[in-house]
Amino acid sequence: MASAFGSALRREVRFLATSFWDLALVSWVPLLLMAVVAIQLSAGVMRDLPIAVVDQDDSAVSRELTRRLEAAPGLRVAARPGDMREAERLVRSNRAYAVVLIPADSERAVLRGATASVTTFYNASYSTASGAALREVGNVVQGYAATLAATQAAAVLGPGRVRRPPIAVQSAVLFNPQGSYELQLVALIHPALLHLVFMVAIAGGLGRELRDGTIGAWIGGEPPLRAAAAVAGKLAPYLAIFTGWGLLAIGYVAGLRGWPVAGSAAMLLAGYVAMYLAYVGVTLLVVGLTLTMGKALSVAGLYAGASFAFAGAIFPIESASGFARLWSALLPYSAFAKLLAEQWIMGAPAAQSLWQVLAMLAFLLVGGGIGLPRYLAAARRPECWGRR
Repeated sequence: MASAFGSALRREVRFLATSFWDLALVSWVPLLLMAVVAIQLSAGVMRDLPIAVVDQDDSAVSRELTRRLEAAPGLRVAARPGDMREAERLVRSNRAYAVVLIPADSERAVLRGATASVTTFYNASYSTASGAALREVGNVVQGYAATLAATQAAAVLGPGRVRRPPIAVQSAVLFNPQGSYELQLVALIHPALLHLVFMVAIAGGLGRELRDGTIGAWIGGEPPLRAAAAVAGKLAPYLAIFTGWGLLAIGYVAGLRGWPVAGSAAMLLAGYVAMYLAYVGVTLLVVGLTLTMGKALSVAGLYAGASFAFAGAIFPIESASGFARLWSALLPYSAFAKLLAEQWIMGAPAAQSLWQVLAMLAFLLVGGGIGLPRYLAAARRPECWGRR
C-alpha cells in the first residue's frame, strides 16, 4: 500500500509539472484570487461613503447638519442637489448611496420646540455600503439633535438647570470592536475560494482518469486496498498544496495585517485540513456517482460555489427556510466557518471546536465510503471510460 501511495503521488506530481493549466489551478490562480480579495478589503472599514444632501430649508440649522455630515469619517457629501429628482439621478448613477432630505421650515420647528423630521433615502441594492451610510447619518442626526436639545433647554431654563440624561445606552461590539471588514470577510472568503478551487482540482484529477481511459492501466489490475492507496496518493499533492495556501491565508491576516488568532492556531489549521478532507469525501461521492469528468466538475462548482452564502457566517441561517438550513448542514464549509469564528475571533476553547472537525470528517467517511468503491469498480469497466 505504501508503494502504491508513493507511486501515485509521484505520477500526479509529474503530471502537474507538465500540464500548464492544471498546475495553474493549484499555484498562481489561488494566489491571484486571494490577493484580489485582500487588496479590495485592505482598508478594513468603509470611509467617505458618498451621499447627497437636499437642503430645502437653507438655514443655520440645516447648514450645520450638513457640515457635521461632511465631517463624519464614514461619509462624504458628494453633492447638494436642488431637488429630489436630481438626487434620484445621482443614486441611479451610483454617485451616492443615500440622500438626506432636510425639509423646509426645519429650523422654525426646532425654534418652536417641535420636532423637525430629517428623512434619509438609501439604495438597498447595495445593502452593505448603504446600511453603513444610513447608520452614520443616524448617528450624526441624533448627536446634533441632542446638542440642539441641550442648547434650547439652557436658553429657557438657564445653564445650571441642564443636566445629562439619567440613563444612557452604551453598546459594544464583541470580538470585533473595530468593525473591521478585513477581519470579518478576508478570513472567511480566503477559505471559501480555496475549498472551491480545491474541489474543482481534485474532481478534475479523478475525472481525468475516466475521461482519458487511463484509470484501467493505473489501478485496474490492483487489489482494492492498493487501488485505494493509489487514489489517496493521487490526492495527496493537492491536500499538501492547499494546506500550504491555508497557512498563507492565516499568516497574511494574523501576521502581516496584525489580526491575531484569539484561540488555537493549531486547531484553526486542523480545521483547514479537515475541511479539505471533507471535500475529498464529497468529490469521491460525486465522481463515483457520475463517472464523468464534466458532470463532476459542474456539481463541484455548484456545490462548493454556494457554500459562502449558506454557511451562516454573513447571512443568518437561523431564520431562513427549511431548505436553506438543510443545505447549510450539508456543506462542510458551514462547520469550518463556525470553527473559524470560534478560534480566530471568539477565542473559544479548542475542545469546543473539535465537534466541527468531527462533523467535517464525517463527510469524508460517508462520501468516501459510497463513492470510492464505485470509482474503483469503474477501473475494471471499460464502458465507463472516455465519457466527457
